[in-house]
Amino acid sequence: MSSKPNPADTISGLKRPWFVLFVVALIAIDLISKSWVFDSVGEHAPRQLLIGEWLSFYCIRNAGGIWGLGNDSSWVTPILTVVRMIAVVALIMFVRKQHDSNRMGLFTLGLLVAGAIGNLYDNLSAWLPWPGDGKVRDFILVDIAQPSWWPIGWPLDPFPVFNFADACISVGFLLLITGLSRLHFQASDEPSNGSAGSPAKEEAKK
Repeated sequence: MSSKPNPADTISGLKRPWFVLFVVALIAIDLISKSWVFDSVGEHAPRQLLIGEWLSFYCIRNAGGIWGLGNDSSWVTPILTVVRMIAVVALIMFVRKQHDSNRMGLFTLGLLVAGAIGNLYDNLSAWLPWPGDGKVRDFILVDIAQPSWWPIGWPLDPFPVFNFADACISVGFLLLITGLSRLHFQASDEPSNGSAGSPAKEEAKK
């Protein structure tokens, strides 16, 4: 009879160097790209084309949520700042519950944590001593003309201006809603691949 695995062997909380490095790298890419593009292009300057007409840099400051939602409301930024702070804490709690074997879940959480912190950094500039006015810096503009064969509304003509942090959040959210990534909401002392165990395995545990 095999002994029951030690939880410390399978659940290491935030003591995962690769996860921390992954999140730090994503945050660094977000903050560096924002500063570099805003310094190079300039806020509200004519857009700088990258790939044809469909991908360019156009710098704006967004007081609202992802993709400019609520940008016209002055009260949105303080609320989003609090929401993002709560989200970061909640996501880190979820990270602590993931098995090391749940690499896709940790990858997804890494995207979400980095995206939330990247935009939160801009929000906190309204109260903390680094440059900014509390609005999030967006600069990626995708503008693809609607194809003649497309029957309904076309969201890419243009798509709301976004940043690298928004992209991380979008990819992480897509992985969750499609079921490609599954999170463990309760720490367990045995590794799991995100699916229920077979009857044979359940019997073996008894």
